[in-house]
Amino acid sequence: MELSNYSVESQQYEKSLASSYKKDNGIFYTDVELSGRIIDFLNIPSNATIMDPCCGTGSFLVAAKHLGYSSIYGADIDKKAIAIAKNKYGIGNVKVIDTLADNGEQVLKKWQLEEPVDFLIGNPPYAPIAKDIVIDTNDYLFLRNVKDSGSNLYIAALYRAFELTKPQGVISYIIPKNFLHVASYGVLRRMILNEKRIISIIDIGQYFKTVRGEQIILNLENRPSQDNDIVICKYESDSFVEKLKVPQSFYKDEILLFDSEEDFAIYQTLEGTYKKFSDICTGYVGRGKSKSDTAITGKDIRKFSFKNKPVPKNGNKVFIQNIYSAEAGIIASFAGDLEASETVTVFTDDDEKMCRYILGVLHSRLCNYYLLKFCFNSSKLTMHTDAKYLKKLPLVIDNNAFEKIISIVKSLETIEYMSNPWFEMVESLNDLIYDTYKIEEKERAHIEHQMKETQSQRWNNDKRG
Repeated sequence: MELSNYSVESQQYEKSLASSYKKDNGIFYTDVELSGRIIDFLNIPSNATIMDPCCGTGSFLVAAKHLGYSSIYGADIDKKAIAIAKNKYGIGNVKVIDTLADNGEQVLKKWQLEEPVDFLIGNPPYAPIAKDIVIDTNDYLFLRNVKDSGSNLYIAALYRAFELTKPQGVISYIIPKNFLHVASYGVLRRMILNEKRIISIIDIGQYFKTVRGEQIILNLENRPSQDNDIVICKYESDSFVEKLKVPQSFYKDEILLFDSEEDFAIYQTLEGTYKKFSDICTGYVGRGKSKSDTAITGKDIRKFSFKNKPVPKNGNKVFIQNIYSAEAGIIASFAGDLEASETVTVFTDDDEKMCRYILGVLHSRLCNYYLLKFCFNSSKLTMHTDAKYLKKLPLVIDNNAFEKIISIVKSLETIEYMSNPWFEMVESLNDLIYDTYKIEEKERAHIEHQMKETQSQRWNNDKRG
């Protein structure tokens, strides 16, 4: 069997499906190359039973057969996709089954399997469960769990996976990366941390170009953790590269994908030493609400100033572009008593000096490093500077640096934007904030390198090595 022939056939069939149909039903086929790489990574014993309960045209099954596995099973609700896997590529144990509607016991009976499988692999559909998407089951507790855990098809697939896999079996699913930190998925995420053993998590970035967001491969055993480490990997140069190991017990809710031991160490220092933004800023933090034609929009804001309006002298507000990109970082300005639209994140503090102090911290590379790595989980896609992220930021109020930082911020409000003196002042601000947070030279060098790799060159003016 030629895998290249299968790839062409599968791609042609996927292209034949209407874009709206694929989007509404969360259908994103996995290419056979990635499927094979995942199976190879899992180091599956030759006699293991392997199942993909949402197999589409069967890329995981075709890859498994190509690698010599024989006890393989697949299901999908799409009759034509199943026909391609069965008739053209000789995958015998494939059936048209709704494995989200049917519980694990019912699915296993349809294959006449007497026990759950050893390895459950695949790329389940991911789409919000809305009015036009219904899981046709009377399993009330299952539906309740899915609703409480984020109401998405891939969430339903994960719950069914626990029913289809042996207690010592392995589940390997491609799922959205935001599962690791978005609050709406917290119920299932905490259940997995408490009741399952996560073997590894592989960050594959925006592998599926037509899918909004980034993806991971979540590999776990269907039994509780036993003081194990989670191996964190990244997809680089067509291979899964191990970055570091983190004890599963370290995570209580959100799961951060640290890129290196250095990142992990810096995170622990910042988390264990300092107060949070939410502890110190007790005013309003949220979206602007003004509908006025004169209200400030996100596009009106520059770093430390506005495009077409002078920075107010007095007041109690800071405006931040709600759209956050890794290339630019935080873009914010002191706003006095101006009004803000919904495209702006606003924070207030009764102390005008505190507003400017925090404004300086927000623009630092240390702060943007923290946001990117530990709030947005190293996502390279556009995020939002919402309150839930800002409130996590470690915030140091240092008596020695307080007035100095405010003075620099005021200077940046008046110096020609992005001129050489402006960039020099920004560098002075960065150095001062590193000192304030007691960041050592080795750690600074690591952060500077990470941010230079991430941010657009226009923001560093070639001042960093």
